[in-house]
Parts: sequence; C-alpha cells; structure tokens
Amino acid sequence: MSGAEVLRRAGARWDDGPGAGEWIVPLLGEFGPSVGHAVPLGYEAYAVVPLFPHAVDLGDEPVDGYVALDRLLDLLAPVTGDQPVHCGLWEGFGFLFDHGADPRYAPGMGVGVGWDPAGPVPDAAEIARARAEAEDALAARRLERPAADPLHLPHRAYHLWTGPLRAALALRDLPGDAPSLIWPEDRSWFVGVPIYTREVAVGASAAVVDALLADPGLAARRVEPGDVLDIDD
Repeated sequence: MSGAEVLRRAGARWDDGPGAGEWIVPLLGEFGPSVGHAVPLGYEAYAVVPLFPHAVDLGDEPVDGYVALDRLLDLLAPVTGDQPVHCGLWEGFGFLFDHGADPRYAPGMGVGVGWDPAGPVPDAAEIARARAEAEDALAARRLERPAADPLHLPHRAYHLWTGPLRAALALRDLPGDAPSLIWPEDRSWFVGVPIYTREVAVGASAAVVDALLADPGLAARRVEPGDVLDIDD
C-alpha cells in the first residue's frame, strides 16, 4: 500500500526529510522509559494518559490503543486550530516495507499455505491461487516507507509526516501502533507514545494539562519529566 496515498486521504504528506523534528534532539532527557525522554524538556507541565484507561486483557485479543489518543486529540484541538501538525512513526514496525519494494515479498512478513490433513490434498493450481490471495491480502496491510531520510533520535528513528491534527490517526486501520511523536507547528504541546508503552506522555501549558486532568474519560495524571512510564516489556 502506498503510504503517500494513505496520508493523502487524511490531508497529510510524508516530509521530505527530518528537518521538522531536529529541534527535539537536544531537549530529550536521558534515554529510557521516563516522561522526559518521550517528550522534550522545557514544557510548563506534563501529564500521562493511559492508552487503555479501563482494565483490559492484553492477551491474544487486539486492543485499540488509538481510542485514548483520539480523545486526547479532541482536547488538544482548541489550542491547535488549523496549524500543521507533525507526526513521527517508528521505523521498526513490521508492517512497513522499503520504498520501491514489492510488499508481497519484502522482508518482515511472509505467507504460508496449509490445508486440513484429513481432507483432500489441493493440487498445485489451488495452492498457487491460495498463496496469491494471501500475498495480496498481506500487501494490503503493509505500508511503503517514504524515500526521505528519517528523524534520528537516540536509539530510534522515525518517518515524519505533516498534516491536520486528525492526520495523526491516518494509519489507524493498519496493524501497527500509533505514531510515537506528535506536535503542532508552534510546538505548544507535544505527545509522546513510546513503542511498547501502555501510556501516552504529554507536555504542554499548565492550562492544557489541567484540561486533560479534568476529563474523566482520559484518566490522566500529572507527572514530572523524571517519572517513569508504564512500559509493556
């Protein structure tokens, strides 16, 4: 699937390089699970929002972590307006494939064909047809990386895109996680969703953080940059 097409539908586009996010690098705390590494230092206030505000079973059943992010963006909308918003997707997600590659055969995923050993053995044509269908289904769930260089942060790299606020949810229907970095052009707030986390870190003004804390649906709590996030490791 063309990443450019997915983003275009959301009114967004891949960035042509890492420039929009290079300001983040010197403002991060020490690498690790702290709030201050998920969100740049220097904001007036910080909060953490659980991705799963209600008790859920994180076993075999998929859980949509975008639900909390969706509500969080609703609360950030009044202070964001129509300015551009930047997002960063961790480059290591398995549903991504290299720019220009064939998503059916690109490294990271593959398909196999099996059948009921108690039933009839399919012939070669049936096996080939089943494989082709599986490969097409796999390709539809993968996303082509942009050709541009990613943003490099300590021990991580991110593909950047820019669009309206709601474009942060552009990849919701794909099997990966939410973007790890979200911030508006004026940098008045910052949302960090580290990989393998159960929580979203937010840096913003005191007024914005107070609004997050006042929303019972978010179950947000006030934190300091040195506080540690709940990491699903």
